[in-house]
Amino acid sequence: MRLAAALRELLFYAAVVAVLATLVHFVVILTMPVVAKHDAFAELVDLGAPGQTVVLPRASPSVRRFPYFDPAVADAFCRYDLTAGPVRVRAPLGRAAFTSVSMHSRRGAVFYALTDRAAAKGAIEAVIVTPAQLRALQAADDEDNPSTDLRIVSPTIDGYAMRRVFSEAPGLYPEAEAEAATLACATEPLSK
Repeated sequence: MRLAAALRELLFYAAVVAVLATLVHFVVILTMPVVAKHDAFAELVDLGAPGQTVVLPRASPSVRRFPYFDPAVADAFCRYDLTAGPVRVRAPLGRAAFTSVSMHSRRGAVFYALTDRAAAKGAIEAVIVTPAQLRALQAADDEDNPSTDLRIVSPTIDGYAMRRVFSEAPGLYPEAEAEAATLACATEPLSK
């Protein structure tokens, strides 16, 4: 009887320790991206100012500044800061290869992405705004002639847009890199 009670007590404490260890593990895993000092955004801050388009070096086995980059894809980014107003992100299309533009928050999370299939008039284009800027733009819209802009609400005041252009062959990589470099992020005034 005493042995059974002691065994039950031991199993109870073991279960409590396992549950607490699991909870601590989840909390640590979920808080690491928030407290990390050297995240993707920190890497990009060192490379260029807000609004400046920067073409990233080609991925290779010897150069791995950013993990998981594909050597067949040319990458360029531009940082944005919404304190001065909405930011228009524009990526003109050139050759027929796959291209995408993704918008990332300050913490690096993708909150919106577009591919070349979403292009209109030969370009992928969107306006990144805060919730307050979106309300101001909607209030200024003309009911008879509404805006056709794709307006995307950013979860953070600053972040970055990343353009990726696929190169079908190694010899076409310079063309893909030149097309990636056409990414533009420009602050626009709220009233026109």
